[in-house]
Amino acid sequence: GQKLLSFDSYQTSSRHKVEPGIDKTAIAKKERTLLNELLQSAAASIHVDALGEGNSELFLASLATTREKLKPISDFAKQFTLYFTSNAHIDAAWLWRDIETKEVCKNTFSSVFNMMNVRSDFTYTQSQAAYYDWMERLYPDVFNNIKQRVSDGRWEIVGGMWVEPDCNLLSGESWERQLLYATRYFKQKFGVSVKIGWNPDSFGYTWNMPQFYLDAGFDAFITQKIGWNETNVFPHRVFWWEAPNGSRILTYFPFDYVNTVENSYQLVDWLRQFEANTGFTKLMILFGVGDHGGGPSLEMLARIDRLKALNIFPSIQYGTASGYLDWLRSQNLASIPVWKDELYLEYHQGTYTTQAKIKEWNRKSETSLTNAEKFSTLSTMFGASYNNTDLEEAWRNVMFNQFHDILPGSGIREIYIDADEKYRASAAIGNRELTNAVTILSQQVNTSSLKNGVPLIVFNPLSWERTDIVAVSLPDDTEAYSVFDSDGKELAVQIIQKDKYARELMFRAEKIPSVGYSTFILRKQQPSVLQSNLQISQSILENEFFKVVVDQSSGWLKSIIDKRNGKELLSGEGNRLQLLEDKPRAWDAWNIGLTGTEYPSKFRSIEIIEQGPVRVTLRIKRDYLKPGTKKDFPTEDFPSSFFTQDILLYDGIDRIDFKTDVDWWEKKTMLKVAFPLTVNDTIATYDVPYGTIQRSTQWRNSWDSAKVEVPALRWGDLSSSEYGVSLLNRSKYGYDIK
Repeated sequence: GQKLLSFDSYQTSSRHKVEPGIDKTAIAKKERTLLNELLQSAAASIHVDALGEGNSELFLASLATTREKLKPISDFAKQFTLYFTSNAHIDAAWLWRDIETKEVCKNTFSSVFNMMNVRSDFTYTQSQAAYYDWMERLYPDVFNNIKQRVSDGRWEIVGGMWVEPDCNLLSGESWERQLLYATRYFKQKFGVSVKIGWNPDSFGYTWNMPQFYLDAGFDAFITQKIGWNETNVFPHRVFWWEAPNGSRILTYFPFDYVNTVENSYQLVDWLRQFEANTGFTKLMILFGVGDHGGGPSLEMLARIDRLKALNIFPSIQYGTASGYLDWLRSQNLASIPVWKDELYLEYHQGTYTTQAKIKEWNRKSETSLTNAEKFSTLSTMFGASYNNTDLEEAWRNVMFNQFHDILPGSGIREIYIDADEKYRASAAIGNRELTNAVTILSQQVNTSSLKNGVPLIVFNPLSWERTDIVAVSLPDDTEAYSVFDSDGKELAVQIIQKDKYARELMFRAEKIPSVGYSTFILRKQQPSVLQSNLQISQSILENEFFKVVVDQSSGWLKSIIDKRNGKELLSGEGNRLQLLEDKPRAWDAWNIGLTGTEYPSKFRSIEIIEQGPVRVTLRIKRDYLKPGTKKDFPTEDFPSSFFTQDILLYDGIDRIDFKTDVDWWEKKTMLKVAFPLTVNDTIATYDVPYGTIQRSTQWRNSWDSAKVEVPALRWGDLSSSEYGVSLLNRSKYGYDIK
């Protein structure tokens, strides 16, 4: 016990009042010396030999005397407090499907009720509105018990989100829906306004979260995942987290979950570190078996009770998270640090890209439902009803799939089968409601002046004016068609044969107003030959903005010239598909472990597949020979993955598109696409929910060096003082500028 009770690491803190000019270090050293001397002398006074002689009375008498001598040390230890908050971190789906999680929740919550019946001092904390909704629908007795315990003040609701989602990959609209639907649910069902953001297990936290939380009425945030950093130790335990707009939220960062309350020394050591880091003497411990549920147990409470009985040990308290945060706010918070950045997790960066299909579903679903809501809202101005019931059901499916072991791709195969079903159900609702809304809006548009054809109404759901390409499905015929704007001006059109029976007509729609529409007319007649700026050959695509040159021997881009100022954008091979050996030490699907080895792919062919007045397209094909395959297959080669990539350039659009189809059969391999640029700067800018973030492009320190693969939503941008290039994408979230 002497080593356990050593005071070698004891430090003075803000609670020690020291006169100006006095050496605080010297006082601390003297206090440590006195306490240790007392400890050693007191321990030496115990008559251990009396036990061997069978004289238990002498031994017990010496023990009582020693306890009395140790009272100053006991008093010192009791100035510190371990505050225990019970909870269960239940994963909605991970190594099991959500149908199993429903049973896990029922069993965990039933166990909590039993403990509350036995222990009047026991309280419990639980997040995630989806779990409460399950209980309401499937186990009403459990749900009613929760309502009673919430009313009693013994069941604490935290989190205020539908599930504990991934916090990097959600759009701003998804963030608002997660908070809106959950806080409204808790208010309606339990009369509770949730105040504590609770997401201990996401793989990093986007910078705008303090603003989202404050806008939703929250005043604190709790997480522990940043403790998993591989490179840097996060420096703060209690801090103000500040969003780009200046919103600040009080953030508490515990050391870890405690599943079993077995290591009392570790708890004391955490408390020692916490006091040294913050100056505060009370540490909240989150305890209870998690992941697959279970939560706290009577055995855990018994262990905690035994800690209460120790002579030399910190004080012990039970309570809710809000109770601890109330105590924290009663302390002097004026000098706690401020963190003005994202909470980037230096681990599990593979979660931005793994399970590509679910990333694509998430992006499409967010866009579809947001557009359906916008136009459904507008249609109510003309007597339509807003189908909030079905739209909320669709959002609930999408929100559930944003759980931090589903959307990041860190779960078993079966959960993605379940997620696919939910996405398809949401897509059906979103498409139906959007179609109904724009149909009603279209009926309000006066198209009587558009003669001799079929009116086309093009809507723009974005918050800015837009010029882009419109695609219209044509009837199953062989007729020619042309398109005119509302002033009667004929527009260039191009018909694409999608397959044997399906055709599509494309034209450029100019300056469609924000959240508005423009009208056009489709006529069954031969289109005029109109001037176009597009040119294409086997190696060059060109419009009025760009000249794109493809290397005929490799298939990579050799040059992109901005014709407006003669600037070359590429400093090396552009649009290069990189096949990189990827062998992380653990968690293959979650982590990235690039070894520096790049596997070669084989360029097969290049051909012109579209050459019209609206769009030109070059198609490049290549494949990948898996290493070691040749010895097994003595033919010239044996490809294992296949790549078809179209490079598209449009008339009047200053954007270059790359459409990539990959037939992927690899393991231990990461596929990236690279665009080395002539533009240079020390920072790059990325799209995050309702905002942007700037990250270093350099290796200045360990914090910069840890951010190799970084998350963003739709784009990343590298700009110097005079020129910039943005890389946009439709369904990817992982970026690397280093």
